[in-house]
Parts: sequence; structure tokens; C-alpha cells
Amino acid sequence: MLSKCDNQLYYLNGELQKPNPFLKKSDRLVFNVSGKRFETTYDCIEKFPETLLGSPDEREKFWDPLRGEYFINRNQVAFDSVLYFYQSNGQIYRPANIPERVFSAEIEFFRLFPKVPPGIIVPDKVREQNCLKRLQLLLWLFLEKPQSSSGARVWASLNIIVILISVCNLISESMPSYRNNAEAKEVFFAIDACCVSYFTIDILLRFGSSPSKKKFLQEVLNWFDMLAVLPFYVELLLGENSGTDGMMALRVLRLFRITRVLKLIRHSQQMMLMLLVLRNCFSELGILFCTWLMGALVFGTIMHYIEVDANSGFDSVLYACWWAAVTMTTVGYGDMVPKTNIGKTFGSMILFISMIYIALPMTLIVSKFNTALEDWKQQERTQMYFKKQRALEQEKGGPVEA
Repeated sequence: MLSKCDNQLYYLNGELQKPNPFLKKSDRLVFNVSGKRFETTYDCIEKFPETLLGSPDEREKFWDPLRGEYFINRNQVAFDSVLYFYQSNGQIYRPANIPERVFSAEIEFFRLFPKVPPGIIVPDKVREQNCLKRLQLLLWLFLEKPQSSSGARVWASLNIIVILISVCNLISESMPSYRNNAEAKEVFFAIDACCVSYFTIDILLRFGSSPSKKKFLQEVLNWFDMLAVLPFYVELLLGENSGTDGMMALRVLRLFRITRVLKLIRHSQQMMLMLLVLRNCFSELGILFCTWLMGALVFGTIMHYIEVDANSGFDSVLYACWWAAVTMTTVGYGDMVPKTNIGKTFGSMILFISMIYIALPMTLIVSKFNTALEDWKQQERTQMYFKKQRALEQEKGGPVEA
């Protein structure tokens, strides 16, 4: 193995060892990690000279001239991830059998800090922009990243409070005691106007400060935000004296006000993860729906012909399919029950079969959820290590590279 010590002679098992006369970037080097040997190449690890193993001077501290290898007394399992960092051009992957605390200690020891992860804007990059662009990025951080500053956290908390006030106002104005009260209506309207004004300002600011307007319009949650304020402005334009058809349209539009609850999703990373899983599971959800629909049709048709003469409510295949759908989902309203012995036996079989019948497609959704959860944890882990790197560099007083 080659290193700066290879020009020295040494003895191994009583024999004089000579250094290798060749020195190439493609030569392999060996790391002995607590007795387990790992091999890689120079050009693989020297792509990251700021890391412990990528720096020749730092790496030289672990050189063992007697064995011609680098000896490192660290965790063997975690070293697989260390080599993967160099092989994958800076990606950090934590094995499932290593605790987070142990893995973080290994990452900090080898100084494996990733590049700028997606979703993080480095302050140095903000300062490089012109005045207008800098103001836009700072406003976007303020509105979209509550963890960016204390003011952003206050704004996010205020956003949640306004959403809760709006939802409580929506529930209160539907109560019979306030429905025909003119004074109460004025109070509810004033509260709703204040909440809608706040939501409108929030949407306009986020749209104006968004780095990509196209990406902003492609986000489903942003469309929910628009639907949450749209009924208020339509109601102002149409007014209450808009005829029967107009009042019916207003009632339909008022249903969209409940979408204000969905504004809470953007304030919870776990709920955002659930939305991402649903977005990635459209095909699996389609399979689940088709499975449930076919089962309801088959079981409902059979039950109809079994119970058609028993006066038990299974008067048509459609009614029987309703009973089968309720039974397959283990809800069981009790509005329709079989009366014949054959119907009761078949109903018990349906209940047992449907638990397995519907559970099979659910395994695909659970698998997608586990994959999305691991990706989300990986992204959070990468951002945490990147912030640690910036904190260490700021403590040293050196330049913070992006």
C-alpha cells in the first residue's frame, strides 16, 4: 500500500519489506476498521479533501507501516456508510441497525458533511443577489421556512391561530341559535372578513416571493388556499339577493370554506409526509378501490338471491351491494341484516374473507409509506449535518462554503 511512508524500509515477520515503486491515483488503499478490512481507491476519497479520509495529512495519522494499511478503531458497520459517502458523491445513508446517536458520532468523527441539501438557502447566496432578489428570497424564507428565524416562527404561529379562529367561526355560524340572528351574522361576517383578508395577504406574499411561480401553481396545497378564500369574494359579488339558483350556488361554494382546515397541513411535516404518500400511491389506491368495488358487487349479488324472499331488506342487488360494502369495511351499520341461516353463514364468510381481501393491497401502500418515511428522515438528517458543518465553520471563524 502506498503513502508518504512508503519510501521507508521496515521489517515484517523478520523480512525486509520494500516499498511499492508505483504510485497512481487508481491504486487501491486499505482501511482496517477494528479488524475488518475495506478497500477503495485514491481518486474516490480525494474528491472530498475536507473530510478526514480525503485529506492526505489527516489520513496519514492512521497509517500502519508494518501492515501497509490504515488502522482506524471505529464502528465497523458505520464504516460502510462512510465509504458510501465517497462512492455516492456525498450522500449520507444510515443503516437501520445503527442507532442515530452512534451514527451521528461517526459522521462527525470522519467529518462527512454533505453539500447544500435541497430546501436550504445559504445566507451567503442571499447576500450575493441584488437588492430586489435578496428581499424576495428573505420574504420567501420568512413565509415558507418557520425555522429560519424567530419572526418566521411568530408568523407561522399567527397563521395557525387565524386558521383555528376561522374554523371556529365557520362552526359557530351554523348553529341554529345564531342562524337567524342579524347581530350574530354581522359579527361572524366581520370575523370571517378579517380571516379572509389575512389569508389573501398570505397567498399574495407567498406567490410574489416564490422563486418559481410555476412550481407554486403546481402545489396542491396552494390551490386549497385559494379555494378557502374564493367563496367569500364570490358571495360579496353575488350578494344574498341572487335568486334561488344563486343561493344554491352560494351554499355549494361555502362548502369550500372547510378547506381552510387543510391549511394546517403545511405547518406539520408529518402531515406533509402523509400527503406525499397519498400522491405516490394513486395506483395502489386504485387497486384497493377496484378490489373493494368488485367484492361488493360479487358478495352483494349473491346475498340478494339468498335473502330476496326473506323480507330482510335485500330487495335489489343495489341494496345488497350497500350491505356488502359496509360489511367488507367492518363498519356494520345494522340497517340491513340477513335473516336466513344461509345468509348469516355467508355473511360471516364475507366478513372473514374481506379482511384478507382488502388487507392485501394495503401492504403495497404500507411499503410506499415506509419508503417515503425513510426518504424524509434521510433529508432531515442531511439538513442536520449540513447545519452542524456551518456551525463548526463559524466557530473556527473560517469561510462558510456553499
